[in-house]
Amino acid sequence: MATWFITGCSTGIGHATAWAAADAGHTVVATARRPETLDDLAAAHPERAIVLALDVTDQAAVEAAVAEAESRTGGVDVVVNNAGIGCFATIEETPPADARAVMEANFWGAAAVTTAFLPHLRARRAGHIITISSIAGVRGSAGLGYYSASKWAVSGFMESLCKEVAHLGIKVTIIEPGPVLSQWIPSGAKVHDGLHDYAEVMEPYWRRIDALPGNQPGDPHALARVMLQISQMDEPPLHLLAGRHAITHGRGKAEGLAAEIDTWEDLGLSIDTRG
Repeated sequence: MATWFITGCSTGIGHATAWAAADAGHTVVATARRPETLDDLAAAHPERAIVLALDVTDQAAVEAAVAEAESRTGGVDVVVNNAGIGCFATIEETPPADARAVMEANFWGAAAVTTAFLPHLRARRAGHIITISSIAGVRGSAGLGYYSASKWAVSGFMESLCKEVAHLGIKVTIIEPGPVLSQWIPSGAKVHDGLHDYAEVMEPYWRRIDALPGNQPGDPHALARVMLQISQMDEPPLHLLAGRHAITHGRGKAEGLAAEIDTWEDLGLSIDTRG
């Protein structure tokens, strides 16, 4: 059995993953800004579940939570970076405070948790860092500019990390799902009635977004089971696009990028003046 440390466990994917890991017999350090949302988990698994309050945008709180998790469990094996927030607006209309908040939670929060654990994982020459990114971290979407930027940032960070730590026995997986049943849309910052110049793009966007809560095809419990499966692999995927929406749009992005490279190859090669 392994020891798991999971962020953002109040609802959705984090909550489902904490339950799935504990039910499977693992020790779980479940963290959330609202730890009372995990009272049921602690009551059901008093010997295996440790609940900690954690806001991943608070560096001191991250360091304290990681130190407590390491001390109380004897060492964390699987780190799940799940905490995050949404942001729904055109780039021009996104308030700067909202733009910074989504980067702080989705990128800097995951970076802070990861770097706090790295000395421990490196010393043990073992561990698995699993990060919940998004299909929005693979392809940009209108209305999700800053959210996409935060997820591209965390995906790039983790891909680079994988190349740095693989020889140390530390595994890295980036999960990039499509829509999963959660509070991501209801709880995210929004600029719903924006400038008329963006209406052609944003009116159909809002029809899709407003209809999505409760109708997301992704099941957080199924995704939790996938993470349990991945955690047991000797050679887990670096990228896992999860759900039909993510796979379809991820494949479309890959094909479109390949076609664009081919189309503009000669122009791109023209900058090389040596070799």
